[in-house]
Amino acid sequence: MSRLWIGLALASTIASPSLAAPKEDRKRPPEVEPEPEPEPTADPTPISAPDKPVPAPIVDTPAPVAPPPTSKAAPSFQWEPFGFLRMQYRLVQNDPNVIFIGRDDGFELQNAQLRVGLRDAYVDAGLGGHALVRGGFFQPWADPEAQIADTDRELVDKQIESRGVRVTEGFQQAGLTPGRSIGAAFRYDPSAFAGHDRAPGRPALAFELALQNGADEFASSNDNDKPAISASALARFGTEGFLVGSVRYNPRTVNEIPALQDEDDLSVSAGVHAAGGPVSFGAAGIFTRTTYATTAGPANTALGGHAQVMFRVPGAYPLAIGYRFGILDPSSLIITDRVMEHTAGAVIGVPRLRMRVQLQVTHVVEQAARALDNSRAQVGVEVAL
Repeated sequence: MSRLWIGLALASTIASPSLAAPKEDRKRPPEVEPEPEPEPTADPTPISAPDKPVPAPIVDTPAPVAPPPTSKAAPSFQWEPFGFLRMQYRLVQNDPNVIFIGRDDGFELQNAQLRVGLRDAYVDAGLGGHALVRGGFFQPWADPEAQIADTDRELVDKQIESRGVRVTEGFQQAGLTPGRSIGAAFRYDPSAFAGHDRAPGRPALAFELALQNGADEFASSNDNDKPAISASALARFGTEGFLVGSVRYNPRTVNEIPALQDEDDLSVSAGVHAAGGPVSFGAAGIFTRTTYATTAGPANTALGGHAQVMFRVPGAYPLAIGYRFGILDPSSLIITDRVMEHTAGAVIGVPRLRMRVQLQVTHVVEQAARALDNSRAQVGVEVAL
């Protein structure tokens, strides 16, 4: 949001009476014949007059007149960016007779429309040392790939365990990682502070404890009265290497009224990324166990993961090419829903334009009972503002 200020300034000059007379007094006076000068007469005082100083002639000099006051004109155009975020935690009494009253207690981000593409909106407040509190709409470390910025990802798509399967690319399936959500987190992270310089060869250790809504990225509030909680430990090494592990518990409520059901997710995830010379390697995995308190049905387990290798060619236009294998098995209760992806891709950078161009080709393999012809090719262009 921005505010546009447009101002007009009128500059005025105040005329001083000593400089500008009324119009009728500014006529040129009539010419007058000068009076003849008197004839010089002999000075009766002798040259050898007493040593008394002779006063200088008095000259009638007008007093200096101050210049008229001037005003500094204000700029005729002003532009000032403006925006704000409002976050609250809402707690409403549950009505015993109306099922949808008071059953979505949790964090809420006000004055922001999440469905227009808001990605990250948070504030970090330092607590001293290397500790901080983050509040707003953000991605917790429970997703291992949260350590890799979107502008650093080599391939067009995220890995399948985080992205899931889009409805136009196969049988629709949500990813297993939590994604972004509204909430708060306590972090101890030396690398997040400017001027931090760890000893060579020693990793920087960090951890995060996050309390967030258990709903998805596009929910403006929680889906019930219970928040999701996650704990993560992280070790950073080198310029881009890391090792992260997380545990997350999310008591969810699904479906619509009047068929609401409570489900509890317990997830364990881990990820690693390392680079040496022209080669970089990354891998991650997540395991989720879901129990159904409402229906008391059998527990479900889901798993997903990927492994990726990239070869980099430095230069004026840095190039990287590589391969990624990904797998997603969303339900142990369905034996034919496993999906695998073989992806080959490349990315070339244009630093002077702050731009990257990406290309990938993906061969999708489903189980025989529900196989599809759905391999795909994708091109991505990214400009960093």
